[in-house]
Amino acid sequence: MTRAILLALAAHWRRSPLQAFTLIAGLALATALWSGVQAINAEARASYDAAAATLGEGTYPQIVPAEGGTLPQTDYVALRRAGWLVSPVVEGRLNGVRLIGIDPLTAPGGIAQVTVEDAEIGDFLGPGLVFGRADALEQLGEVGPRPVVQPDTAPGTVLTDIGVAQRLLGMEGALSRLVVAPDQPLARPGLSDVAPGLALRPPQQGTDLDSLTDSFHLNLTAFGMLSFAVGLFIVHGAIGLAFEQRRPLVRTLRALGAPLSRLVLLMGAELLALALLAGTIGVALGYLVAAALLPDVAATLRGLYGASVSGTLELRPAWWLSGLGIAVGGAAVAGAGALWQVARMPLLAAA
Repeated sequence: MTRAILLALAAHWRRSPLQAFTLIAGLALATALWSGVQAINAEARASYDAAAATLGEGTYPQIVPAEGGTLPQTDYVALRRAGWLVSPVVEGRLNGVRLIGIDPLTAPGGIAQVTVEDAEIGDFLGPGLVFGRADALEQLGEVGPRPVVQPDTAPGTVLTDIGVAQRLLGMEGALSRLVVAPDQPLARPGLSDVAPGLALRPPQQGTDLDSLTDSFHLNLTAFGMLSFAVGLFIVHGAIGLAFEQRRPLVRTLRALGAPLSRLVLLMGAELLALALLAGTIGVALGYLVAAALLPDVAATLRGLYGASVSGTLELRPAWWLSGLGIAVGGAAVAGAGALWQVARMPLLAAA
């Protein structure tokens, strides 16, 4: 009985291939635009998190100048002598790349995701190495230190020893901030007693870039949702027409003894299969759309907010699962009314 019902339902799509194409294409295109927007947003936020993790901004407190600018290196020396466990950081831009200098001997564990497994610590501190992604190192160019490709570094960022960074950025004797280790001696003087011009900033639960770019990503999300809603109107029309044209078929199957509950269930399963097929196509198209637009979006974010976003797209479960989910949800919304009409249709209803 189930096989016969499925063959009868499938016969409609063989007789009306244009309806099947309209339904699948409409849902796939709507899903593609939504998935593409979500992929861009996910890649951007992953880049923000990687940039924050590079300096431990969401993990460790930091000491910064109270009035902005840089802090003198003598304050760092005074704090270390007073018992404060802090690590210096120098930050600036060189050739369009974010250059960060750290002290690997005093940096807390987890800050600046750089491993020196491929190099001796003496090379890091002496002649100097710069760690970063291949594209960032290429953009940095020949600046003296030997480049080492480190894929885990934040996009558009290179890391090196603090002395090398000070020399390259022209910041001799100056520091950008101090990272405070989580475990500090109890008997240490207050910060204002040692360095009055500095302020202690707690770990940031969300990065500054997150708050700056929230409206940008919200607009992208709204655009994706609007595009999906427009595509859903096409899908709703295609599903409604298909169900209306199959009313005689439904009446005949019920007259032949097909249970109404099984008929409705199989029609719902048919709709789910079509939604998964269209969703898969839509996610694949969304990946292509996002990959094509991501370099321009990254350039926009860099120009507006100074945010470094990776120019390459990764297949992250968050956005492709949301694409499949919204395709299935959209098909359910578009077909719920038609299924309800079939479930409520009297046996002898006219076609």
